[in-house]
Amino acid sequence: MHDGSQKTLEGVVDYYDQGGRRNPFLDPAIYPLHLTDQEKSDLVAFLKSLDNPDCLFSPGRFPRVEASGP
Repeated sequence: MHDGSQKTLEGVVDYYDQGGRRNPFLDPAIYPLHLTDQEKSDLVAFLKSLDNPDCLFSPGRFPRVEASGP
């Protein structure tokens, strides 16, 4: 997780599934999701698939396009 509080992707999914940690700055869009174990497992598998070099969205899959100036 961005602040190092969660060491694994599974931990991050559990954290957000529980609605994060209550604090005055917590976005109201963050709330408990009540995912099943299967849904959490499926979500983790999907997110890990995005790191696959054959994935459509993997970095380097398409040539970089440089912006040209005026």
